[in-house]
Amino acid sequence: MNITFDEKSLKALYLAEKTPDNIFLTGKAGTGKSTLLKAFIANTNKNIAVLAPTGVAALNINGSTIHSFFKIPPTITEKDVKREARHSIGNPKFTELDAIVIDEISMVRADLFDCMDKYMQTVCENKLPFGGKQTIMIGDLYQLPPVVTSNERMFFENEYSSPYFFDSKAVKSRNFQFRIVELEKVYRQSDQLFLSILEWIRTKRLTNEMLEILNRWVIEDEVREIQEGEMYLAGRNDRVNEINAKMLAKLEEDQHTFKAKVKGTMKGKEKSYPTDEFLSLKVGAQVMFMVNDPSWQWVNGTLGKITKIVKTSINVQIFWGDEVEVKPFTRRMAQYVYNYENRALEAEEVGSFFQIPLRLAWACTIHKSQGKTFDRVIIDMKGGSFAHGQTYVALSRCRTLEGLKLVSPLFHSHIILDDCVETFMDEKKMEMAIEI
Repeated sequence: MNITFDEKSLKALYLAEKTPDNIFLTGKAGTGKSTLLKAFIANTNKNIAVLAPTGVAALNINGSTIHSFFKIPPTITEKDVKREARHSIGNPKFTELDAIVIDEISMVRADLFDCMDKYMQTVCENKLPFGGKQTIMIGDLYQLPPVVTSNERMFFENEYSSPYFFDSKAVKSRNFQFRIVELEKVYRQSDQLFLSILEWIRTKRLTNEMLEILNRWVIEDEVREIQEGEMYLAGRNDRVNEINAKMLAKLEEDQHTFKAKVKGTMKGKEKSYPTDEFLSLKVGAQVMFMVNDPSWQWVNGTLGKITKIVKTSINVQIFWGDEVEVKPFTRRMAQYVYNYENRALEAEEVGSFFQIPLRLAWACTIHKSQGKTFDRVIIDMKGGSFAHGQTYVALSRCRTLEGLKLVSPLFHSHIILDDCVETFMDEKKMEMAIEI
């Protein structure tokens, strides 16, 4: 997605680079948040750590997971984090930071946000929020929420108003001030009717008339084959794996399996792998690219069909594009260390994943589709929606209304919105929105 930054985006870059203000950069799906983040990372003169709540999200930004940066286990509590942080008091990895950048902030739980705050206060010996360091948060609260298991629900009901970062104790009790920059220009879609429908779904204001328009795209023959260039989105992993395996088995070509080389801290962390460790492919298979090509022949999410497989590379015919040669690619897991000589925080590789950067892509989970763009999408919501923002994320992956297909009709019950998200956004925009 090629973007010329508008005035609001440029203002966000200015605030991030030239001021110490805490910032929440948000916006609808397709407004270029990730592109803006990458531009800031590439050009900043600040000492920054770039973090994300999951391994996949961290790999997408060449950053580190929150847990690995702070060297805290996922099970740590606010009670224990202060004790752990005492081992790093005065460590320049933390004290020399200018800013902490947190991507996918919508998925950062309130208790984890509190642990980060406590840790930074302790190591920096500074009682200001995050030890006085600038915090730049990026994400869309109307998309997928933090994950809270059934065993953890009672804890959250007793300790927090919601699992979102804005209901953390750090934000509420310490008056953690931050300025909101909301990007508005959508680059993914241009059709005004589709944009309106997506916005009404995002904010749970979809009318019966708009729902009727959407349901005109229900597939009459729901058992038909997935057509070339279509992406089937489902809520469950087992459904996605079933479809991909079934479609691969139908191809009569020889099957080739590529084994990834996994090193360092990435070993054994399958959920963080960008594609399969043992990647089975055939000529004719529909695949999705999992990285951006440095020469921009493809981007993360581009679809194509395999035309040739040899020992060290694969040829892929990009749909509506060129045939390209694809070779193994290394995705690196970073750990931040302080360089005393340069007085700067540097990313040090602690793990890597070397594999053909493709994934079978007749089907994909809605969760893993977040951040990607497709031209033709089939959405399977037959099992119902089970998470805030899930239906919005699924529909907003598609560029056009005409490229959309539904396996079954959508109902108002498929659209789930946490009221606390809307309340928070409305209140903060009234109190602290940046007028640009």
